Amino acid sequence: MNEKGFAVSTILYGILIMATLIMTLLISTMAFTRKSNIDLVGSIEEELNRCVNPDEPSCQ
Repeated sequence: MNEKGFAVSTILYGILIMATLIMTLLISTMAFTRKSNIDLVGSIEEELNRCVNPDEPSCQ
C-alpha cells in the first residue's frame, strides 16, 4: 500500500506543479499583452492629439 500511495502522490504533485507553471505562464503572457496594448493606445492617442491641436505644426 505504501508504494501505491507514493506513486499516486508523486503523480498528483507533478500535475499540481505543471498546472502552477502553466497558470503562471498564461498570466504573465496576458500581463505583457495588456501592457503592450496600453502602450500602443497611448501612443496613438498622443499622435491624434497632436494632429487635432491647432497650435502644433501639421500632422505627419
